[in-house]
Amino acid sequence: MKYILDRNYANELLEWAYNQNPGPWFKHSINVAKATENILIELNKVGYNFDVDLGYNAALLHDIGRYKGFTKSVIHSYDGYIYFKELGFTGNAIICVTHSFPCMNVHIEKAADWSLVPKHIKLKLVEILDENSTYDIYNKVITLCDAFADSEGFTTLEKRLISVGLRHGTTVHTSLHWKGFYTIKNELEGLLNKSIYKLLPGVEDSIYTNIEH
Repeated sequence: MKYILDRNYANELLEWAYNQNPGPWFKHSINVAKATENILIELNKVGYNFDVDLGYNAALLHDIGRYKGFTKSVIHSYDGYIYFKELGFTGNAIICVTHSFPCMNVHIEKAADWSLVPKHIKLKLVEILDENSTYDIYNKVITLCDAFADSEGFTTLEKRLISVGLRHGTTVHTSLHWKGFYTIKNELEGLLNKSIYKLLPGVEDSIYTNIEH
């Protein structure tokens, strides 16, 4: 499975996408990449051998589907997938999808507001998730870091989830989505034998800021 390994090329793609659709998603993407890098480096320190550049670049570009402008629900994941498939980077394409689904392909009918998503996009996203239902370490770390990072820096999982809920609304199934993040967080902290928050510079400062809504 092919991934982008060149950081300069990854940065060029992000800058291009930002020029198509400027917005806070750009700095968010950079912060997701920084968090991913920190976690992978720490995992390597305790005996693993993960490709930090692969993870950093995939995290940096996980939201590249935003280049098409504002879209509802998980449509940006589909747009990112198609973009990278056309470039030949299947690994990056898949991460554009998986980062939006912390529960993988479990509870799939409840995992997004599908009423906002065209049928052909939903069918393709479900197909991708079914074909990639076991997330590797890169998919897990990036999915989690997407929930830790905003455009200003890093925040707690609880604060980020509440902010998203206030801005986009919640449903009776939202807790299932949230539990997916905590499942990944607990697994990674078990591998690290420490709190992930220790790897997110300035995260403590977020407790003194207002929740975006």
